Amino acid sequence: MSPRSLYTRITSSCLLLSLFALVAAGGCFNPNGGVTGYFAYISTPMAPKTIVIYDMRTGDPFFVQEVPVGKQLNFRFLSDGGDDPLYSPSRLQWGIGKAGDNASKLENQLTCPPEESCRIQIELRKPETPIAPDSERYRIDHENEAPHQSPEGGKIPEKENRRVYD
Repeated sequence: MSPRSLYTRITSSCLLLSLFALVAAGGCFNPNGGVTGYFAYISTPMAPKTIVIYDMRTGDPFFVQEVPVGKQLNFRFLSDGGDDPLYSPSRLQWGIGKAGDNASKLENQLTCPPEESCRIQIELRKPETPIAPDSERYRIDHENEAPHQSPEGGKIPEKENRRVYD
């Protein structure tokens, strides 16, 4: 085996391993929920979210957060640091940031039950559809530019080229 072919194999192997590492690291913070202990939920105008975390031992919610539209709730569970070794041995760190900002600081925390006894429930609120101004709702083209689209109507202009996408 020549040194050049060995170099090519090593280079391609390193490139393949680097690509695999990038793909694997891409799932570390997922906007559809958690992958490595981190959770992220984005609230959009058509799907505004309220996140509720229940203690399954009692069935009571201990965390309720309405995520504002255009914002993202990020949180993670830490297995230590709670104030009661039996009922709340863990900590929940959370923060709200701009939608898509997966690097936002988790600036709030509270003691909580262990992650294994928690249930995360996503509740969708009523969609918040923006009201369009009347000038955008009923668009009327200028008569000089397209008389056939005016309220009075008109003859469709003839063209030599009848292809749709030109």
